[in-house]
Amino acid sequence: MPEKKLYALAIILLIIGLIVGYCVGHYAFPKVEIKEKVVTKTVPVYKKRTITITVWASGSPVDVTRCDNVERAAAILNKIFEAAGANTTIVVKKQFFRGDYKEKLTAAFAAKKAPDIIAMKDLPWLVDGGYVIPLDEYIEKYSILLADVHPTLWRAVTYKGKRWALPQDTEARPLYFRKDVLKKLGWSDEEIEALPEKIRKGEVTLEDLIKIAKEAKAKGLVEWGFYHRPNFGGTPFIILYYQYGGILQDPATGKLVLVKSAMLKMLKMLHKMAQEEKVLPPTMIGTSWRKIHSDFVNGKVLFWFGGTWHWAEWQRVAYHAKLGALPEEYEWKNIGFALVPAPESGLKPLTLSSPYLYYVTSQSKHPELAFILITLATSAPLDAKHAVDSGHLPVRTTTVRYPYYMKSKFHREVAYMLDYTSFEPLHPGFSAYKEAWITAIAKVEKGELTPEKALDEMIKTLKTSLGDQLIIKE
Repeated sequence: MPEKKLYALAIILLIIGLIVGYCVGHYAFPKVEIKEKVVTKTVPVYKKRTITITVWASGSPVDVTRCDNVERAAAILNKIFEAAGANTTIVVKKQFFRGDYKEKLTAAFAAKKAPDIIAMKDLPWLVDGGYVIPLDEYIEKYSILLADVHPTLWRAVTYKGKRWALPQDTEARPLYFRKDVLKKLGWSDEEIEALPEKIRKGEVTLEDLIKIAKEAKAKGLVEWGFYHRPNFGGTPFIILYYQYGGILQDPATGKLVLVKSAMLKMLKMLHKMAQEEKVLPPTMIGTSWRKIHSDFVNGKVLFWFGGTWHWAEWQRVAYHAKLGALPEEYEWKNIGFALVPAPESGLKPLTLSSPYLYYVTSQSKHPELAFILITLATSAPLDAKHAVDSGHLPVRTTTVRYPYYMKSKFHREVAYMLDYTSFEPLHPGFSAYKEAWITAIAKVEKGELTPEKALDEMIKTLKTSLGDQLIIKE
């Protein structure tokens, strides 16, 4: 038997063994009666059983696989149950939200109607609020099915010494650029194709791109040189802060950290882009997502600090005035991507990953079954399905060799970015930190405060809200 088929068969038998073991724990063993040397075996009759598993998730329109993959995992288990004669059916009820659903989750817990599985971030909030259970026991029990999880991603689920989730997806945050606009500026195809590598090597910096953006805007080729997200996120805020030497969490104490010199440089860069060079709209914070995507897709903006998932989103959401949803050929012809450049010479390019996570809630009546479902939902075939369809990167090392994943040129070409990635801190106070940070950013970009005064105000706010959980460094 070929090695690949033997490997596949071994995995199938392994899963069947695990599921049968799960079923045995819920059903009586056959009874054996001995009478006058005649052995009669009572054939077990399994009572028909339906188990409902509820899953909640959120994200952009292309992220529905966060729910759908759990349903696909249940379909696999149902076939195994049927083959084993277990007479059990798993029914998955799905709820997908386009935005934050903390309030709905809190209300569901209060009503004792919480879902079994949730896909979201906010790990410290979920753990400290008692909404989710630690998964270490199940991770050890089913470790053979999780051996190919990217080792670095376990950091994203570990808090207070325990693992509380399984990584559901990850991503990189690239800088997208319009190839067609660069061509109009006189760039050759060779120069355009070389730009990502020059950024990777540090030969082209953000300072260089600001000059290019200013030229494109002056010549009327674009309305704006840069767009960034309308709310707080890794790109470019955390990335710039890290590039300037900032850290966000003290490894020894777990407390949050603010490095004043790095934060000030980050704010100064945004002030320069919005108020001095005028390549970034001063009202960027609060701009609608649709306007941001539409303007970039329609070539009104040269550079966009985005995410890998946007490549897939542009193919599925009608942002383009004439084409609607973009054919991927259009993207390859007109849009390029690179690491976020070093702000200036001597610094390094960077990206950031903020994995979505699968949790089992503390109100689930079937926690082990829920864990098995999320394990299968992140296995290579379904991991590949989500990664390719949503523009994210896989959480399993074996996924990159799965045919569905390998056919995606985009995913092959962005994979290197994970070698340059960074992460957000895991701390319950980081929400307050982000709120103060985005307030400072908005005021600086609008010109309401100088970077120095915005930083002073930010520090004052954080000292009040975080107290001794904040370390200030010069």
